[in-house]
Amino acid sequence: MPRVDFYILALEGTEAREHFCCRLATRAWREGHTVQVRVADEAAAERLDNALWTFDEVSFIPHGRESLDGDNPIVISPAPAPGDLMINLTDALPDDWTTCTRIAEIISAEEPIRQTGRTRYRDYQQAGATPQTHRIES
Repeated sequence: MPRVDFYILALEGTEAREHFCCRLATRAWREGHTVQVRVADEAAAERLDNALWTFDEVSFIPHGRESLDGDNPIVISPAPAPGDLMINLTDALPDDWTTCTRIAEIISAEEPIRQTGRTRYRDYQQAGATPQTHRIES
């Protein structure tokens, strides 16, 4: 069963979720993980792709929209992609979530995002996972 972590942000907005996603993906990559960032649609993938180019001004964060046979350690896509860590930015529980060793859910302060997050939390529990929560103040 994958480890499931919910990161509860104090901030609101898509930008806050995407910024924290960049931080988390970068940290995971630096620790040797491969990361798939699951987004709702192509527009979200494009925004996050651009954010990762400008997120860390002093270094390059290798990423892309496709795996390229494993050459991209961070893949941003609405479709399944390789990676031992899945960062889920969608409003639904991905069908293939059990194929990863870790799942990260990023929940911002807006009530609709919190509500869909609560639903996914219960879904993970009902599937046998024990989600952990982490409050992020900044």
